[in-house]
Amino acid sequence: MSPPSPAFFRLFSFKLVVVLDVFSRMPLAARVFWKEPSARKTAKLVLGAAAHFGPPRHFVSDKGRQFTANRFQKKLQRLGTQQRFGAVGKYGSIAIIERLWRTLKDGLRLRPFKPLTKRELERRVELGLHYYAHLRPHQGLDGATPAEIYFGREPVQLAAVYPPRARPREGPADSPFEIAYLDREKMLPVLIRKAA
Repeated sequence: MSPPSPAFFRLFSFKLVVVLDVFSRMPLAARVFWKEPSARKTAKLVLGAAAHFGPPRHFVSDKGRQFTANRFQKKLQRLGTQQRFGAVGKYGSIAIIERLWRTLKDGLRLRPFKPLTKRELERRVELGLHYYAHLRPHQGLDGATPAEIYFGREPVQLAAVYPPRARPREGPADSPFEIAYLDREKMLPVLIRKAA
């Protein structure tokens, strides 16, 4: 579960819950809540992800109330999933999800962000998770994207051709690529081939 995101005039905060496959770093499900979600709502999100992608062997989280509640733990037991907790107050014990939060906050500029609504945050998070999973290479995955690892696809970066090296003002003057953006705020860049 993410730390709170700023909201309209900072009068309240939103909470984001993401179900993440740790091996591939693929976000499987996400939901923005008005406040700290209950064990029932959190379990519903996890059960929905398990129904679509299959039950996980392990579920790792912090020790938030929703994760330690009997209702939540019983749902995990029914899935045959063992629950594990990150070490309290120890940085890095749930490092992959902490890295996701940092990437979303920095990439979507959620820290210094102007007031936003729940709908706007949901739109940004959806775009941000799509970018994170399908378009952003990950160093921890040797340059592959989470979607390539999760779905067993050949990483596109393996077929990449390094550009020729030349002295300044030598070689082709015009690049066949241009930078486009997934979002109107121009925070999520993608490289696309120019139209012929």
